[in-house]
Amino acid sequence: MNILLIADGDTKYGASHSLFQLVKELNSLFKINIEIVYPFNSKIENKLEEVNTFNIHYTPFYQGIPADKWKFPIKYIIRGIMYWYGRFRAVKEVEKQLDVSKIDLIHSNSSREDLGALLANKYNIPLIWHIREFGDRDYKCYSYRKKYIDYMNKSAWRFIAVSNAVREHWIKKGIYQDKIVCIYNGVSQQDIIVKLNNSIEGKNLRIVILGSVSKTKGQVWAIEAIKKLADEGINIALDVIGDGTGAYIKKLKRKVNNYGLQDLITFKGYLKNPGEQLAGYDIGLMCSKDEGFGRVTVEYMMAGLCVVASDTGANSELIEDGKSGILYQYGNTGSLVNSIKKCINNPQNRIEMAKYGYIRANQEFTAKKNAVQIYDIYKRALKLREMSECRLQ
Repeated sequence: MNILLIADGDTKYGASHSLFQLVKELNSLFKINIEIVYPFNSKIENKLEEVNTFNIHYTPFYQGIPADKWKFPIKYIIRGIMYWYGRFRAVKEVEKQLDVSKIDLIHSNSSREDLGALLANKYNIPLIWHIREFGDRDYKCYSYRKKYIDYMNKSAWRFIAVSNAVREHWIKKGIYQDKIVCIYNGVSQQDIIVKLNNSIEGKNLRIVILGSVSKTKGQVWAIEAIKKLADEGINIALDVIGDGTGAYIKKLKRKVNNYGLQDLITFKGYLKNPGEQLAGYDIGLMCSKDEGFGRVTVEYMMAGLCVVASDTGANSELIEDGKSGILYQYGNTGSLVNSIKKCINNPQNRIEMAKYGYIRANQEFTAKKNAVQIYDIYKRALKLREMSECRLQ
């Protein structure tokens, strides 16, 4: 089985980590041949030395509006030129570097790229298209393709949504219901150090919020919660792990300084292996507006932290409220504060939720389970292709 994976430019966060672990598990379990095409502005080859990788110039057709909105008109034009010109160039670059006719199946790792669709349509190869985000709801994405949903439906044999919330959202956008399945992302326990000792005393608790630092990820709500707790005389430490746009991070740091919380809130920046650091915390916050899946949530659970997550996106699919974590009302600082207080005031219950979350994550959201389910999609796609070819003969 020869699989061509189309990657996006990210090498730090959710989509890329899911890709890396999928490739590792597929190679380990099934020994299939995988080749990866990645964009010129990425460094994926440094992460996947065990497979063939090809650097290609291509630009996403589906783009998010930049955080600095005044830049949008300029970027809209530049990105548009790069996309419309680059898509033809990208196909030719792929054809020069590998024999596409020998590819059995194409797997696009992101809903934002259509290079996989261009190749699949040209060579009549089954396309699996991964959808990892809401797109318009979380990142305010726009498309350079008119009627892009129709194009996606026409091009893909199957779509994989990373949660039922994402699946239902894209069905409402027009993706064919019988073409899109939910397969949760997989997280490897090997990359995570498990918390062995849990703090009973609430005053010793440490909180972490991990992920890209952006408005949609909700770090600002965590800061507001720490401020309210401090006002009540509850001083609890929060570490913010991750990077993002410099202007937004400066804005958050100014808020921390204005609140006088410099001793309680620390910005750690991007950490290469955050799973090795999570055991130093007790509570993991997920404050996103609309999380498509939430790898960070599962990483918290696998590390043995108690998760406090917003009640939006896929969070309620991962967290059983009051059993494997706590869900709070998104955008309601008081609800978030009360959820943290539950962890402080009832330490035994917090520890029990952390333990149950650990068990749940290692049963439902493992890298192995994810790879097995995706491999099954591959096999079914190739079986139908073989049946179709036999009919033509």
